[in-house]
Order: sequence, then structure tokens, then C-alpha cells
Amino acid sequence: MGFLLGAYGKLAAGSRYRSLQARMMRIQSKIRRATRDVANMEKMIDRQEKMLTNNLTIQSNMAKQMAMGTLQSLPGMQEILQKVGGYSTNGTLTELTAEEKQKYAQYQMGMNNMQYMSEISTAQQKQYVSDMIEQMREQLLQPLKDEEDSLQLEKDTLESQIQVAKADYEACQKMEQADVKMLTPNYTGGQG
Repeated sequence: MGFLLGAYGKLAAGSRYRSLQARMMRIQSKIRRATRDVANMEKMIDRQEKMLTNNLTIQSNMAKQMAMGTLQSLPGMQEILQKVGGYSTNGTLTELTAEEKQKYAQYQMGMNNMQYMSEISTAQQKQYVSDMIEQMREQLLQPLKDEEDSLQLEKDTLESQIQVAKADYEACQKMEQADVKMLTPNYTGGQG
């Protein structure tokens, strides 16, 4: 009876083992695909973030240049700037008339305001980009990572089931082999 139980158990455990192995191969394939999808999505989001940040920097610089150009194109401003030593603020104001000093003070105040407004605008836009990228990560990347984690958990479960099936197969094989020895006729008539 042990021989039949062992043989049947070996067949059942072997079938279950092969079935689990086939499932494992499918899961491993899905995990590789999910891992690749996660990596591709991360790259896409990183490229998007870099592009948006670069565009933001370009726009900010263009806005500063335009504002600076507007302030410098005010009537008489070029002459005033040349008198104070170019466009730097470390020139001398002694050569300027009272009216030119007032225009120069307005120019400096305008430049400071422009710098302040530019910094505020840039900070707001950077926060917007950061929020948008975070939202992309939550909506596009997180589901892929969750799927990858789920597949990994399934793989771990399958590995345990495969080990149990393999142990069952080996136990049934030993049971079958043990009973085969008992069923083998002894033709020698001797003990043993």
C-alpha cells in the first residue's frame, strides 16, 4: 500500500511542482517587465522635471533681461549709467546732477524690485513644478511600484510553495522506493 501511496503522491507532488515552476516563470517575467516599466517611468518623470526646470530658468533669465532692458532704455539712463561706471552699482555719483541722481535711484529701486519679483515668481513656479512632479510620481509611478511589490510578494509565496512541493515529491519518492524493496521477491530463499 505504501508503494501505491508513494507513487501516487510522487505524481501529484511532481505535477504540483511543475505547475508552480511554470507559474514562477510567468511571475518572474512579469516582475522583469514591471521593473523595466518602473525604471522607464522614473526616467520619463526625471526628464520631464529637468525640462521644466530648464525652461523655468530660461524664462526667468529672459524676464530679467527684458526688465533690465526696459529700465536701461528709459530716457537718459544710458548716459547716467556710463557716468557711474557702467552698469555696476559701485560707480561714483558725484558727476551726476540732482535729476540724474533721482533717475539713478529710481533705476536702482526698479532693479531691486525686478530682482525681488523675479525671485518670488521663480520660487512660485519652482514649487508648482515640484508639486506637479510629485503628483506625476503618485499617479503614474506609484501604481507601477505597487504592482512590482505585489508580484514580488507572489514570487516569494511561490518560492515557499515550490520548496514544499519539492519536499513532498522527495518524501513520496522515498516512500515508494522503500516499499519497492519490500515488494521485490526474494528468489534466493535466504535471509536478507
